[in-house]
Amino acid sequence: MDSLRAFFESLAIEWDAQQPSNRGEVLRQILVPFDAELRAANAILEVGTGTGALIPQLRARAPAAHLVSIDLAEAMLQRARKRCPDASLIQCDVHRLPFSSVSIGLGAFDLVICHNSFPHFVEPPVAIAEFVRVLRRDGCLLIMHDMGRDQVNAIHRESHTSVIHNDLLPPGEELAKMLENVGFEIINYEDSESRYIMHACQHDNTRKDRR
Repeated sequence: MDSLRAFFESLAIEWDAQQPSNRGEVLRQILVPFDAELRAANAILEVGTGTGALIPQLRARAPAAHLVSIDLAEAMLQRARKRCPDASLIQCDVHRLPFSSVSIGLGAFDLVICHNSFPHFVEPPVAIAEFVRVLRRDGCLLIMHDMGRDQVNAIHRESHTSVIHNDLLPPGEELAKMLENVGFEIINYEDSESRYIMHACQHDNTRKDRR
């Protein structure tokens, strides 16, 4: 077990207790702008589900979608199973997704969602290449944090363990360029004091609205 996975395995037991009492409402609000896209999705991949807090919110907004949630830490998934016993949960590494682009049941995913997980990808370009591989040709990617980049990065830099000290969110423009280099069109992104959201899709003629 590598050090990053070990960190999250050990964190699982206390993770939910560390979350604010309004966690559900925060998660609901961050998904609201994407309601139409979620309702239209047939298959969604959630990357870094942790203890599964986002699963009920995704189910409420995408009731017809086949939702698959993955995480690096099995201890996190054990708690997600208690929260959502019938969820489709898989322990795996985002850099080596265990899905074939043509043989994952319903076909490729319409949407990949990374909520509060992107900084922990050891090799972001490799993870992004995996998203490209498992997404439909017109599929979309959502990278979301319900706090600003500076706050996320400060939490990681000041962690009691050095394992995540360098797990940092890049500036929005830098991430946008990284995605554009592999064929994504940026629909919009927000890199503000309160949140960090990147919405990108794999089709042409999309509207760019950067702020």
